[in-house]
Amino acid sequence: MNTRNQEIGLRLLRERTRFGFTQTEMAKRGGVGMSTYCSYEKGESMPKADALQLWAKIGVDVLYVITGQGTDRTLTPDEMMLLGSWRDSPEELRSAWLAFYRAYGKAVRKED
Repeated sequence: MNTRNQEIGLRLLRERTRFGFTQTEMAKRGGVGMSTYCSYEKGESMPKADALQLWAKIGVDVLYVITGQGTDRTLTPDEMMLLGSWRDSPEELRSAWLAFYRAYGKAVRKED
């Protein structure tokens, strides 16, 4: 077995655990079959760019998975998922969400 693949598999396992996903959920979110995903975690093979891209969209720290050097790991999985959803959202949805957030913020400040 390739040591580099094993290290990537271990980091992928850590990311999956951090998000609280099962192997089945992680496989589905990466667009791969269960046996393929299991081979990644076991270090038998390495994830392809397609799967990494899909995982990045839900907040998986793909830089960490591949290199061991994480990005901003201060964000929670929920925050990372929201950020990924934000990036994939159409402009109209972003504008509506920002309008809501700004109105909510003003209302909260008035109560203080």
